[in-house]
Amino acid sequence: MSLNPKITILLPCYNSMKYLEECITSVLNQDYKDYVVWACDNESTDGTYEYLLGLEKKHEKLKVFQLPNIYPNGYGEAVEYAIKNIKSDYVTFIASDDYIESNYISNCMKIFSHDPDKIKCIQSAIRGISEGQIVNHQVHSYKSLEEFKKQCLERSPVNTPTVVCHKSVLPFLRVYEAHHAAGYTCAGACDYDTYCCMADKGIFIYPVPIYLGYNYRWHENQCTWKVIEIKKEIDYDNIIQEYWRKKWKI
Repeated sequence: MSLNPKITILLPCYNSMKYLEECITSVLNQDYKDYVVWACDNESTDGTYEYLLGLEKKHEKLKVFQLPNIYPNGYGEAVEYAIKNIKSDYVTFIASDDYIESNYISNCMKIFSHDPDKIKCIQSAIRGISEGQIVNHQVHSYKSLEEFKKQCLERSPVNTPTVVCHKSVLPFLRVYEAHHAAGYTCAGACDYDTYCCMADKGIFIYPVPIYLGYNYRWHENQCTWKVIEIKKEIDYDNIIQEYWRKKWKI
């Protein structure tokens, strides 16, 4: 691992103006120096793209891209773009309605520095925020790949926004076996399916049991609620669990 490995922070955006200023200010205010921000707009109609272009002129670390809006309630477009184009050592995603502390990236990179040859992917505890108040903390715990797989058959044991991974893991972020087997593509709980695929390939997502600085904003228009509504018609969680239960014979 180089002394100061480079990390790309992907910022998927779609009609994000309500919270975007606080989010991107926090991202551009990191005390870790070797990072770039790729803001990927999905054909916003509320001025998000134009706002980002204005910021791009002022911040050398910020690069703005406009990608076609293909996958609703997800950031599959940004993942696909990252797989093809990112050259940095590490990558992470920040939702455009969330925000991070100024030491978040440096805290994450310290974890990798302990054993970079072994640790290729991490997640950490997340802090839930609503109306400016802390409403909850969520942390996942497991000690082995087998324990992780067993938890996957009950729920997704990953705080998705806090996932940080080495570039070698990137191709696995676009594999959804259960979804494709059931005839679905990127929708619903595709990240859940992705983590099962990673476990199936022996990729261990190290659970960091402490809060490193990611703030997850709860509000009525966030994608989480929209996905929950979709799941009332298509039970993605059950599809994923049944698929992997049969494959893993657990």
